Amino acid sequence: MTAMKVVRLILISFFLLSALFLECEKEKDKPENCDPINFLSLTAESDTIESGGETDVTALAEGEGLVYEWTKTLGVINGSGSTVTYVATPCAIGEVGITCKVIDICGNSESRTVTIHVI
Repeated sequence: MTAMKVVRLILISFFLLSALFLECEKEKDKPENCDPINFLSLTAESDTIESGGETDVTALAEGEGLVYEWTKTLGVINGSGSTVTYVATPCAIGEVGITCKVIDICGNSESRTVTIHVI
C-alpha cells in the first residue's frame, strides 16, 4: 500500500468516526421521554382589520424547547416566537389564514390556523 493510500484511509476513517460521534452527541440532547405538545390556542388581537392595518397573533402552547414557525396566505408577518405581528399589505384583501406550527425538542409538532378578515 502506498503512503498516499494510507493517508486517504486514515482521513476517511477520521471523518466517519467524527460524523458518528457528532450524531451521538445530538441524540444526547433529546429527552428520553417527551410529553406531547399541548397547543392551547392561537388568537388574533383583532379578527377584522383594514388593508394596511396590523394585529398581533399569539400562540399559547406547552412543551419542551418549543420553536414557532409562522406562515400566512397573504401579507407580512413581523417578529418571531410565540407572538408575531401580522400586517395586511394593500393586496391582502379578504380572508387571510395565519398558521403557527409549534415544534418541540423531540421533533413533535402541532399546527393551528386563525383567519383574519381584511377589509
